Amino acid sequence: MRTSVMMSAAIALLLCLILFLHWNNKSIVTTEYVYESDRLPKAFDGYRITHVSDLQSEYFGKNQRNLIEKTAKTNPDIIVYTGDLLDRNHTDFDAARTAMEGLLDIAPVYYVNGNHEMAVEETAMNAFYEELEAMGVSVLFDRSLRITKDDAEICLMGLSEHTVFGCKDFIRDNSAPLDMNMLQAALDGLRSQGAKSDFSILLAHEPQYLDAYAAAGFDLAFAGHAHGGQIRLPFTDGLYAPGQGVLPKLASGMHGKEETTLVISRGLGNSTFPFRVFNRPEIITVKLLHGNN
Repeated sequence: MRTSVMMSAAIALLLCLILFLHWNNKSIVTTEYVYESDRLPKAFDGYRITHVSDLQSEYFGKNQRNLIEKTAKTNPDIIVYTGDLLDRNHTDFDAARTAMEGLLDIAPVYYVNGNHEMAVEETAMNAFYEELEAMGVSVLFDRSLRITKDDAEICLMGLSEHTVFGCKDFIRDNSAPLDMNMLQAALDGLRSQGAKSDFSILLAHEPQYLDAYAAAGFDLAFAGHAHGGQIRLPFTDGLYAPGQGVLPKLASGMHGKEETTLVISRGLGNSTFPFRVFNRPEIITVKLLHGNN
C-alpha cells in the first residue's frame, strides 16, 4: 500500500514537472516597452515595432499558430527579427519558413542572421536567404534602408553575423576573442550609411557588444542570442548566456549606454540546453514616442 502511494506521488510529481517545463518552454509571453526620444520624427510618434528572435527551428503550435497569433495581437507597424531563425543542432527549414510566412502576413519583416545560421551548410543557407527575400523579407546584411511615414524617415540598419564572425581570427585560433577594433570599424561604416541627423535603428544578433553599438551612435538597437540567461532565478538576469558566461548582465530587457538604448529579447527556442526555467519564450513590442527621454 505504501509503495503504491509513493509510486502515485512520484508519477504525479513527474506529470507536474512535465507540465511546468512545457509551460516554461512553449507558452509565449509578450513584453511591452515604451521608448521615448526627441530625435524620433514626430510622424513616428506611436509607431510600434515587434521584436522576434531565436526561433531555433522550433514550433509554437501547428503551423506556428501560437507565435503568429501572439505577434498579430501586438499590432505592429513592422517586425524585426534578430537571428537564429534556424538551429544548427536540429535544423528545420520548414519551421523557419512557416514562421516567416505568417509574420509577413502581419507586417513587413526585417531580418538579420545569427550564429546558428552561420553553422548551417553555406550553400543551403544562401539559398534560404534568397528564398526569404523572394517571400518579401528584408534581409539586412550590413546594409540600411529607410522607412517612410508621411514626410518623415527613420533609418533601419542590420549587422550581419558574417561580419561579426569575420572579426574573429578562426584560422589561427578558433577560440580567439573578437577584434573589437574591426567590429567598431564595421559598425561605424554601417552607421555612416545614414546621415548623423537620421534616427537610426540597429538590428544585431549579439547583445554583449552594446559598448560598440553606442560608440557608433545608433539611437535604438535590437538583439537576441542570450536566451534570457536560460534559467532565471530571483535577483538574476539568468544563469548563463553565450558570449557573456555566468550571470550575464545583458540577457533581457532595455539597457542604455550613452545615447543608445538596446532592447534584448529572451527569444523563443532552445538549442544545446533543451529547457528554459522561469524564462518563458518572449515576443517584445516597443512603442516609439516623440519627446524627451
